[in-house]
Amino acid sequence: MREFKRLQGSKIGLVPLNWRFTDERKSEVIAKFAEYGFLGIQVSEKQANSSEYRNVFTKYSIAAAELYIAIKCDTKSIAENSDEETKRQIDSARNANVEMIVFAVDGDSVRDRIASNVRQEHALTPKALTELAEHLNKWSKYCNSLGMRASFHPHAATYIETPEETANLFSKLDENVGFCLDVGHWLVGGGDPVEAVKEYNSRITHIHVKDVDPQVLAKLKTGKYRGMDIAVTQDKLFTPAGTGALDLDGLFDSLNQVGFRGWLMSEQDSAWEPSEEKSLESYRNIERALTT
Repeated sequence: MREFKRLQGSKIGLVPLNWRFTDERKSEVIAKFAEYGFLGIQVSEKQANSSEYRNVFTKYSIAAAELYIAIKCDTKSIAENSDEETKRQIDSARNANVEMIVFAVDGDSVRDRIASNVRQEHALTPKALTELAEHLNKWSKYCNSLGMRASFHPHAATYIETPEETANLFSKLDENVGFCLDVGHWLVGGGDPVEAVKEYNSRITHIHVKDVDPQVLAKLKTGKYRGMDIAVTQDKLFTPAGTGALDLDGLFDSLNQVGFRGWLMSEQDSAWEPSEEKSLESYRNIERALTT
């Protein structure tokens, strides 16, 4: 593994949302991950349960860096079947030797419409926030018992989007629940990723590295879209790392100062064509920022 000037010991992985990652293309696509230089990916529950996928990951030395679990809720409570859904997905992750479970709240149409324009009255009720925290504490301990780490991912267009909502949740979380900082979603939610690193410090266990088109973000903030999903899919809100509003060098300097050594997961929810090549652009920009 290549050693970097900044964040020595960290590894660059991929969340392949903008890839045409079908069952028929799995060998071709996973080989391309390795060719680009990625060392790990976010796996799905289906992939974690598939010996065919696991064998291809092994063939190309691609680690199962994370599995993402979205917890359904509304303002009043989390879904009744949350325990069942969460346990099933964690047990799937164990099959693939997943390193990190990344928890988040699932989005809905209400929060999609007000993404980047959230006010206090849109937040979870105290009851729902407590239920969510208790769920995360319980299942993070279960992850730890299976040899996996766990973190929580604030996400735009969900009920934990803003720095304020995140702080309220983390005030109720055990120390073993890490913080997955998705810098793109943090920017959309009104936060500064560099300041987030300073605030959460060693609590940060995982980074999703995505950039944000500042012009599209400005339109989102002023209500020019019917929802964030349109900004993402139509105007490509998220861009390759190092090409938008993100201070990539400042982020890595800040992470270096707190001794971060975890996964740096390159991610774009969607991209202009050729979309898969945008991941290579992100990889090269991340690598440049780590080595200069």
